[in-house]
Amino acid sequence: MEEQCKGPYLAGDRITHADLTWFPTAIFMEFMLPRVFDWPEVFHETDCFPNLTTWHAKCSENPVFAQVRKEIWDYWAEREIDGQFDSIKEVISADDKYKWKYP
Repeated sequence: MEEQCKGPYLAGDRITHADLTWFPTAIFMEFMLPRVFDWPEVFHETDCFPNLTTWHAKCSENPVFAQVRKEIWDYWAEREIDGQFDSIKEVISADDKYKWKYP
């Protein structure tokens, strides 16, 4: 994704279907990856994903995208409190065969 991002949106100068479908997935990734897999703050850093960070910021300026982000983020925050990710964290901590942390 990083290399394919044209900027400022995924496919260029305007919002397309790509942005509308990837943004909700990105919010889930933004929430889960640092908490569960110990990744960097995805979409809020420039070392690993500068293009996607810029894209995320641009999308987040749009009030509709911002509302979608809030709804998705709040949903996963509630699930985290309920223990949604606990079993995944247990598997990761017990498994040394795979690389879970990026980079």
